[in-house]
Amino acid sequence: MKILLAGTLIAIVPLSVPAVEKLAKNIDASAQRNSTGAQAPATLDSLLAPFSPVITGVSNLRSQMLTEAGKTVGFRGGMAARSGVIANSLQMRADSLDKMFQFSSLVNTNGIVPPVIVQARDVAAFSPDQVRTASHVYRIEREERFVSVPPSWRDYLFAGLPVNRKVDLPVVEARPQDGNETAVWQLAVRSGWDEGTRQADAILDANFNRLTRDYTGMLLYSSLLKQGMISRPRVAELAQTVTGDSKQIMIGDTLRRLTGRALFDTDYRNWQPAITYYPEPPGVADTVSMPDAR
Repeated sequence: MKILLAGTLIAIVPLSVPAVEKLAKNIDASAQRNSTGAQAPATLDSLLAPFSPVITGVSNLRSQMLTEAGKTVGFRGGMAARSGVIANSLQMRADSLDKMFQFSSLVNTNGIVPPVIVQARDVAAFSPDQVRTASHVYRIEREERFVSVPPSWRDYLFAGLPVNRKVDLPVVEARPQDGNETAVWQLAVRSGWDEGTRQADAILDANFNRLTRDYTGMLLYSSLLKQGMISRPRVAELAQTVTGDSKQIMIGDTLRRLTGRALFDTDYRNWQPAITYYPEPPGVADTVSMPDAR
């Protein structure tokens, strides 16, 4: 069969049934590859910024392994180094911090640490049909508890910081073997080091915020207690001369337990005016100043 197309005589050879089926399968396979993205059509962004992998002499799998191992080692090293700087800075200011946060004076004779009260001022809540405001809002953030030793600022500020400053290197296979791998390794270690340093600083900030919140909250409880706005915790005591059995005895056995928590008194007629002053603890930047750990 021949047809005339644009002045050119073109011969058309009829296809057999198997050839037609094969052609159809090839068309379907091509469409499927395009739909899965294996051979996606070009876009403007892909043409404006074509991707060209950099040849460094390090395989992708090897580069990924070195990068992950290097970042892990760098993160641990940066966090450990920064924690050492933080610990030294805190120890240099230990006397000032001991005077600033005197938890021992807040523990009562029963060995109870008072609850932590947080307050908010000039609070407002809005909805489409109403507005609710309050000059002060008090909330019990942490309940009272028995302690054998009064808390210290050390219990707060050193929490979460690594004690062991040693950083173990990965296995030999995960270490750089030549100059190209060393370049990948160093870049990953530096990145992890900076991240570890920032993490240590973030932990210190969070610890100091919790320290100041708890200490000022306990002082606030003492102030509200004087005003009659909150009750004292109730403690029951059971004293026995001798307890035990034929294998073990305890002399002067005394058991104390909390039978009532501190609760707010919502009847304002029971409140009494009181003037209480306590200094506001400084921020972490005013108390601890540290040089760069790198």
